Amino acid sequence: MRKVLLVCLALTPPAGLDGLHAQVNGEIEGVVSDEGGVALPGVMVTVTDPETGATRTTVANAAGLYDVKLLPSGTYELSASHDGFQTVVKPGIVVLAGRVITVDLRLEAVEDSETIVLTAASPLIETARSSTAAFVGEKEIGALPIAGREFTDLAILTPTILRDDVHGFLTMGGQRAIYSGLSLDGVDAKSAFFGYGRGGEAAANEGPVVAQDSIEGLQVVVGGSAPEHDAASGVWVNVITKGGTNRLEGSAFFYTRDDGLEEDLEPSPLDRFFGRTDPIEPSEFERDNYGASIGGPLHKNRTHWFLSFDRMDRSEPFRHSIEARGLYDAILVRARTDPRFLALVTGFSPRDDGIAAPDPFRGRTATGLFSREVDNRILFGKLDHQFNDAHTMSARVNLTDYERRSSFADEESAKLEETLSLVLQNALVIGPNKLNELRLQFAKDDLDRLSTRVGQGIEAEIDYIALGADGGNSTAMVGKADFLPIVAEESKLQIREGFSFLFGHHDAKLGFDYQEDEVEYFFAGRRDGKYAFDTLEDFIANNASFAEIFFGDATFPNYDETRVSYGFYAQDSWRPNASLSIDYGVRVSGTLNPDDLEHLFPEGRDIPDDTDNFAPRLGLAWTPDAGGKSVVRGGIGLFFGRAPNLIFADQVRENGLFPNAGPVRLRPGNVGFVPLGEDVDNENPPPGIAVAAGFVDPDYEDAEILRIHLGYEHEFMPDWSYGVDLIWADGTKLLENVDVNRTVTTDAAGRPIVARQRPLTRGGVTGETDDTPLGEVLTRQSIGESEYRALTFSVRKRFSDRYQLQAHYTYAEDKDTSSNERSATRVTLLREDDPRYDFGFSDQDIRNRLVISGLVELPWDLTVSGIYEYRGGRPFNPVDREVDGANCGSWVGFDCPDIRPLDGGGQVLERNSFRNESFDRLDLRIGKFFEFGGRYRADVFFEVFNVFDDSAFEVDDSFSGDRQRDPTSEQFGLASTRVLDSRQIQIGVRFSS
Repeated sequence: MRKVLLVCLALTPPAGLDGLHAQVNGEIEGVVSDEGGVALPGVMVTVTDPETGATRTTVANAAGLYDVKLLPSGTYELSASHDGFQTVVKPGIVVLAGRVITVDLRLEAVEDSETIVLTAASPLIETARSSTAAFVGEKEIGALPIAGREFTDLAILTPTILRDDVHGFLTMGGQRAIYSGLSLDGVDAKSAFFGYGRGGEAAANEGPVVAQDSIEGLQVVVGGSAPEHDAASGVWVNVITKGGTNRLEGSAFFYTRDDGLEEDLEPSPLDRFFGRTDPIEPSEFERDNYGASIGGPLHKNRTHWFLSFDRMDRSEPFRHSIEARGLYDAILVRARTDPRFLALVTGFSPRDDGIAAPDPFRGRTATGLFSREVDNRILFGKLDHQFNDAHTMSARVNLTDYERRSSFADEESAKLEETLSLVLQNALVIGPNKLNELRLQFAKDDLDRLSTRVGQGIEAEIDYIALGADGGNSTAMVGKADFLPIVAEESKLQIREGFSFLFGHHDAKLGFDYQEDEVEYFFAGRRDGKYAFDTLEDFIANNASFAEIFFGDATFPNYDETRVSYGFYAQDSWRPNASLSIDYGVRVSGTLNPDDLEHLFPEGRDIPDDTDNFAPRLGLAWTPDAGGKSVVRGGIGLFFGRAPNLIFADQVRENGLFPNAGPVRLRPGNVGFVPLGEDVDNENPPPGIAVAAGFVDPDYEDAEILRIHLGYEHEFMPDWSYGVDLIWADGTKLLENVDVNRTVTTDAAGRPIVARQRPLTRGGVTGETDDTPLGEVLTRQSIGESEYRALTFSVRKRFSDRYQLQAHYTYAEDKDTSSNERSATRVTLLREDDPRYDFGFSDQDIRNRLVISGLVELPWDLTVSGIYEYRGGRPFNPVDREVDGANCGSWVGFDCPDIRPLDGGGQVLERNSFRNESFDRLDLRIGKFFEFGGRYRADVFFEVFNVFDDSAFEVDDSFSGDRQRDPTSEQFGLASTRVLDSRQIQIGVRFSS
């Protein structure tokens, strides 16, 4: 059935849809006719921006069709004139990022010149848009309470958009975040290496990369996307930045909040189970955000500029504890003979709960007060120039400098990230019906994730697991985090070209997109070793149960490769009559990956290219009523998703050839084992070591997503509309990680049992006489699957009569074989021989979600705005602790997802078959403004996040949460991970002119 749909789509004759000609900027189009409805060619159509004086002029073609593209967000005036006919002027046409506004005009024949001004409101419904999309304009951006002032938070106000709770990425329309699109001023704004938005490590730690005050508006497309857009899964966020106007304008702002403006934290259900019922005081913190912007004319009606600066300072003292009983004292014992161990407990103080009194046999716990300091600076600049009515050019630059420093050495004690994005855009109107647009981008992202533990004696990570007093597992980690340090330097060159032309009832476009991403990367975090100890006595005797040590190139960079992606597209929007728009087109894209690599496995010497991605797309928009008050829209398309370069890095760093053995799991007595505290010669591993290796499977192909959407929107009263949308998406060839160097059998229920011996040897791969065993061989395979179904009801009230409102409810089901975003080190399937064995609800399956946002202007210069969200609980995966440890536990030396328990009938429970509780929250802002001096204004506002101080928790999905996920445990389902902060208050002031 799938192949039949694609063949039919590809062979469809010219009868396309308007969602395919959706612009990065806005667009005004329509048909000009005489009073009898006959097309009127040759009419001069002019679009003017009163704020900048910029004008664009075009001429209606033989079919009366006109189209003015690449319009920045704003309010425009449209005029149409022709000899012998009246001149029609329509002011107040509101254009938002990505919106296609259809304005059909009728001119009456007159003897004398006559001008008619149309006073009807700007169209509320986009009757020519076939895609399912939502918009957030400048008014909402400036008025709604957004706690982190991160522009991607605004996207969450729209249907089917969520934030991944693990990495903080945006997951859109049921797709993995790595396959979604993020466009900023028409160019790619994602990191090709990590897969999230550029500067994502900063953004994930309260460090926005683009200042909110630089954002003009954004569009979120969740169903349907033009071939010109490389929206990998058919969903993408389109963001447009601000520019200057003919008026010199500026603003300055200051926001502040601290722990004194936050309520105490409620104990979790697991805390209450153990009798810990007292509220918890919030961690001390101070957060200040301030900045300014200014813009104006360099040459009135011709050249404009805009500058903004944003700075966020955050100070957060926090406590970190060593909760494993006796480990603190055991470290002191080790320090008697090796003083280097003292650095592991620097800053900690013992509690009076062990040797001194209550539990002399198990020893003390300890706690320490540390601090994190965050400093994030953003500088933005934009210059727009109009050479004439047919030629415009724009240049903008965005610089971010993020620093987070911590006094706690056993975390990322220095996380530093600098980003740069330079974008040039040139638009040239050629004759009456052609437009050429060229965009160039150069971007850099430099990231350092460091540890001050480096160079301080004992750098290795030490894991200790002990039985807690409450009968649960008590874990502790001391020493440098095993993934540190990481250094990544990424640069991007992008060229986007598009050529549009009108003919008859068609608006066609041809173009290409070229991206070249170079990455220099260093990752050898386990070069000092990661050691596990089963008992305190073992730790004191330095008798580790196992160690994981990185053997390989430990110099920067140990990954230095370039990846090229490209796409060619052809598309057409056909408007056979005033009520129907049909778009059709195709995108042919591919990726060129590094080759001629050194690798033990022949399959690992090349990273397979994928050069035949043929993506046809089709859709339509039909207006059933003559007044343009309703529209039916829908479409179908095939999309391809590129995996981030991160998953390819191991093929270079862990190639199975000395010295690149990679992280090797060793037990005492194994070749290469080095006891804790002794120097490791990372780049010269001894012969006979069981090297690791990783590579991309030769049959690997980019992920494929087939996406279908159908919707209806109706303006049921002035300024009010409602909509219903259906989305269906089927993903195949999704990225999964498979260890091919293990033997897997199954028990009677079909659950995997991993044999303790690894079958592959070096000689077995090379054909030589060498029985040296191989370690983990992690391959990247495109064998995953996903299914997404969503039904959305929405209501929209645009701003009028001093208020506006948006509301949407979404019912969705999201299933997949795994929810692996970009894991480079973990096996992701329980049974790679049968990926459907793992098929179940996605980690991001939110069954019900309601979001309401709006603002109202009250008397006495007061403004109230708010966001309400109800969200169903995320699922969690059950685990059979006994079978998990015996069949596939880490102590066996193998890695696999949690093995699930059986139900009462002896059947294996489905993945993610249990669910956390739902929650809701309300955020409010109350503001008052004061005007003075004729043109100046001051806004003072008071924001409250989580107004009702509701609490929400989820079951711990890590190893330490096994008891919360084991149905046989008395702790089953008792959540402990906080997902909703207590009530916080933020105070702010803004001055503007």
